[in-house]
Amino acid sequence: MHSHHIMFVDDNSMNNSLTKAIIEIEELSIEPSFFLSPQKALDNLKAIKESEQDLPKCIFVDVNMPELSGFEFVELYEKMCPDEDVIIFFLSASVMERDYTKALTYKSVKGFYEKPFSVEIAKKVMDLI
Repeated sequence: MHSHHIMFVDDNSMNNSLTKAIIEIEELSIEPSFFLSPQKALDNLKAIKESEQDLPKCIFVDVNMPELSGFEFVELYEKMCPDEDVIIFFLSASVMERDYTKALTYKSVKGFYEKPFSVEIAKKVMDLI
């Protein structure tokens, strides 16, 4: 079965470890890449784009991070890759209505999920990519 490259941007290493364990235990067809730093994730996306390799199928990004918020990450991504069809999902502990509403104003954002990452979330996303 073909694996989908999915990027996870979350400054909490425990969340990333949990996500990785779920992917491995459930044998999901996901090839994950994890970034604790949203800026490093953007740098990686820029390098992939410049080398003309395939960008990830989708990106999960946290809302609240110290370096850049998830919203700032999406704004910078959309400026850098305006014509790409990468799907972005917010995966956040924030359940504030204003965060959810704001997230869905971005053209590349297709959903907002509450942490932690789960098999249910993976199945919904796989149906879209």
